[in-house]
Amino acid sequence: MKTLFIKHISAAALAIGACVSLASCEDFLDVSPESSFTTDEIFSSETETKAMMGSIYSKLTDRNLYGLALPYTFATNTDVEMKANGNQISTSGNGDDVNCFDVRSLWASLRNTWNSAYSAINYCNDFIENMEKSPLFSTEVASSGPTEMQQMYGEVKCLRGLLYLDLIRTWGDVVYRTHSTEASETLYAEGTTSRDEIYSNLIEDLRDAEKYMKYASQLEEGVERASREYCQALIGQLALYRGGYSLRPGGTVGVMERPADYLEYYRIAKEYLGKVITEGHHSLDLESFETMWINECNWSVLNNGDVIFEIPMLKEYSGSLGYNIGMVIGYDSDNPTHNFGQGRNNCSLCGLYPFTFDPRDLRLDITCVPYSYDVNLNQTVALGKSCVSGWNIGKWSKLYMKSTMTGYGDNTGINAIRMRYADVLLMYAEVENELNGPTTSAKDALKTVRRRAFAAADRAEMVEDYVDALGTREDFFQAIMNERAWEFGGEGVRKYDLARWNKYGETLVNLYNKFTDWGKRAQGQGVLGDVRDQVYWREVPNPADPSRTVIEFKGLKEYGENIGDHPASEGWKNIQKYANQWWDRNKETDEWEVHDDVKWSFRGFINYNNASSVQPTDPVRYIMPYPVEVITSHRGSIKQKYGYQ
Repeated sequence: MKTLFIKHISAAALAIGACVSLASCEDFLDVSPESSFTTDEIFSSETETKAMMGSIYSKLTDRNLYGLALPYTFATNTDVEMKANGNQISTSGNGDDVNCFDVRSLWASLRNTWNSAYSAINYCNDFIENMEKSPLFSTEVASSGPTEMQQMYGEVKCLRGLLYLDLIRTWGDVVYRTHSTEASETLYAEGTTSRDEIYSNLIEDLRDAEKYMKYASQLEEGVERASREYCQALIGQLALYRGGYSLRPGGTVGVMERPADYLEYYRIAKEYLGKVITEGHHSLDLESFETMWINECNWSVLNNGDVIFEIPMLKEYSGSLGYNIGMVIGYDSDNPTHNFGQGRNNCSLCGLYPFTFDPRDLRLDITCVPYSYDVNLNQTVALGKSCVSGWNIGKWSKLYMKSTMTGYGDNTGINAIRMRYADVLLMYAEVENELNGPTTSAKDALKTVRRRAFAAADRAEMVEDYVDALGTREDFFQAIMNERAWEFGGEGVRKYDLARWNKYGETLVNLYNKFTDWGKRAQGQGVLGDVRDQVYWREVPNPADPSRTVIEFKGLKEYGENIGDHPASEGWKNIQKYANQWWDRNKETDEWEVHDDVKWSFRGFINYNNASSVQPTDPVRYIMPYPVEVITSHRGSIKQKYGYQ
């Protein structure tokens, strides 16, 4: 269970961190003063060393890093997470519409995340260098271990590896440093390093560090610290990205390529992901999918359950989940009627995504929520203005929290998950299929994830029969693509999966065309079929609290003739237009055309003006431009790529 790692160490960490003159987070690669902590002062004591490590964890909670930006700001638009934008021309001054693949290097959001990431990396580098000089560590390296000092050494290497993984996923080739920055050192001539080289070095570094580390069950703070099984999983994840596709320089906006030696890295991924599975320190059988997320919102995470590693946040000080991401909750500060405080949702789900689930999938109602709560905690319909996107992500909610929050407090303290056992299982199934086809071990891993997703009565059909029918490598890979969408909805995983599979362009073209197709069919231009043209809903008393109301829907899980009766006399008098908004008459020209939110939400790749010419094989410019300050400060050693200015 969670032991509030950050709370225990934050005071000491901040005191030590205050005397550490590391890089300014305003401009890390420009202002780089000399580090001032010494081996004798800190690394001669396990307690002080742990406090110093806590300052690194504290930096990771920054909103420019895992507090918000890396998991969510840069993780849309896909067929899962999506922010609709009906504006043809980019007007954002700070990167709010980064999801449209129409990014500007001047945006402060890019600069802030770049600088914050390198500031944290410099802390990691300084920690590792000073740890290696410590007599206490030298003594413990020779012991049987793993000891606490050995664990912290490997742990900080994992944190550095995580930061570089997310820098590469965001910017491609980046500046690679594994030693701390000193005031006398000039960085102006330093350019970027190939992502392949960085990935390869990180993998080898972590393979060496793994033997120093403890399992989560051996750590007092459990999964709030990077453990041995997280190190194994991270090696597998890094190897998958090293062997996967990514956008490389070439052409107009880049080309999608994978390295020639990719199979070597798939074999490494299989080895280390397999270790997590065979060593048996985690299971999906200990709690339901719903219970896992309720526990996540209450700091009651199992050390041997689904979560393998999460970055610890501190309530009232950090953590956007449940406020910026999750269930929308109204709050009236002048006349409060509940103790949960406000909740917002800055990252919605695609309007087509919920209908990809089998209606019996237990993950559907937990992940995709078509309602919000008003200031009195009555449910209100929340499908988005155009229904192109707008569904709430139900995995994080203040209503789950037993320790409530009043007012508009946005620092919920809910931790940011960076690895789940379900992810390990699906990555393992993917690499095994790539190497050997849909073998028994690949199918068993997929079955393990699906088994939790369905009630016992449905498992014969939806788990055993479904997986056993996947007879080819192609069919099994498609099943993995689908399963990862259903399992990780709202968690900011999809964008980077699509990129490393080289499926991003195909997915966005299909998504744009499906919005258009559903809109046409909803307007009678074709067979309606499974299209949700409009939704009926009514308010009924909340069974748990009759003084409040909840929403019942018809037309979300049912469609066509299966929708059943919905007489107004029984309250079914409210109608929400759905797909019939996506193809309608232009008010000025009276011509039929697609909705603006479909036209322009992916404008940097496919939009109303170029849709007929964009091909599924065209590359998506999902990689961000380098912040303009980086280009300027490096005086020509770093140049923009991918057609950015």
